[in-house]
Amino acid sequence: MRLAKCLLAIASATVAACTSAATPASPNVSQPPVAQKPAAEQGSIILLGTAGGPIARADRAGIATLLMIGGRKYLIDAGEGVVHQLGKVGLQASDISTVLLTHLHDDHYAGLPGLASFAYTLRSPKMTVIGPQGTTALGEGVNAVMMPSARIRTIEQRLPRTPAEFLATQEFSDTVVLDDGVVRVTALPNTHFNLPPSTESNRDQSFSLKFESQGRTVVFTGDTGPTTELSAFAKGADVLVSEMTSLADRASVPPVVRSHMDVEHLSPLEVGKLAASANVKMLVLSHIGVVSEADLAVIRSVYSGKVVLGSDLARLSF
Repeated sequence: MRLAKCLLAIASATVAACTSAATPASPNVSQPPVAQKPAAEQGSIILLGTAGGPIARADRAGIATLLMIGGRKYLIDAGEGVVHQLGKVGLQASDISTVLLTHLHDDHYAGLPGLASFAYTLRSPKMTVIGPQGTTALGEGVNAVMMPSARIRTIEQRLPRTPAEFLATQEFSDTVVLDDGVVRVTALPNTHFNLPPSTESNRDQSFSLKFESQGRTVVFTGDTGPTTELSAFAKGADVLVSEMTSLADRASVPPVVRSHMDVEHLSPLEVGKLAASANVKMLVLSHIGVVSEADLAVIRSVYSGKVVLGSDLARLSF
């Protein structure tokens, strides 16, 4: 008798469960939330090297900045020591496939031959270097530097391509220079070069770069002197990465170089005015030398936003 009651109870529970599963949910019963469109992925900037100029500094590697967004990496300038700095953040040369150069002063590309050659040796399929006029010739020079090693390693390791097949270059002017579906990059000629029209180099230009992705904007001044166009170019940016010549930097150079520092670079006051007029959310100082509290105070006297004094390997989110 007891066994029969137990069997009856089990059967009743089974029927109830099946009936419940087959019955459409009542409109009053809460349903699982509909999946929302994910928020834009957070971007990050790593200041691999923050030094300005050809001076060796114990605390700063050559200028190089890594922008990471949408699962991709973009290297802006490739100063001396860039491969070593990548290693400090857990990356290899082969992790970099896109390099953008703001201009062709040697402190901005001195690390490119090593970066390209090591990436090639590690069997990276391709590296593209995007920069102003002269970048193609630079790429040919880098290929020439790579060839002695490549000739040997191709036999030793059966590398699948030549340096010329690996390294591509692209020259730009003041237009959209890259649009890969993740990032749109535009370039603005700036005032870092003041070259006599009679010289062959009068065609060389220096550029500021703007990166736009997922509703966010990062602007790199590159090396530049004051320019009103740059303020409009950087308007409302989430991050402005700006060069600066500090008071101590100017005082440390020979008199013949000071006019270059005054006209073709930005003083602390000019950096502050630029950030304020562009109404940027964050100002990051890079391509710098010796920066004092007095320099920062000058910036803050005209700009009330966040100011970050760049240091090698610093990581910033935006």
